[in-house]
Amino acid sequence: MKDLNEILSNINKAIERYENCKLGLVHEQAEIARDLSVNLHWLTAHRKQAHEDWLSVYMNSKANSSAAKEREADIKVGELYMIRHITTSANKVLDMLRSTISINKQ
Repeated sequence: MKDLNEILSNINKAIERYENCKLGLVHEQAEIARDLSVNLHWLTAHRKQAHEDWLSVYMNSKANSSAAKEREADIKVGELYMIRHITTSANKVLDMLRSTISINKQ
């Protein structure tokens, strides 16, 4: 599994490349989409591990209510929240890249 910081850095670089890319450069946009897709794949492995860690904290919690167990797990496994939001955001950028590539093909 790739290092989480490396993956996040690569996602940020891909988004910065897209931000600075001219709209008509389909080949460059395809490369950015590829980089973003690959790094989202690697991020999924970290999300899976973080979810397993979160469930472990939740199940082993001494708290009395589900809400208290969730709060404890959220605090102890904060990367799950971060990974979920980065994944959502990066997927929106990837969708936009696909749309831009599709429009420029015509």
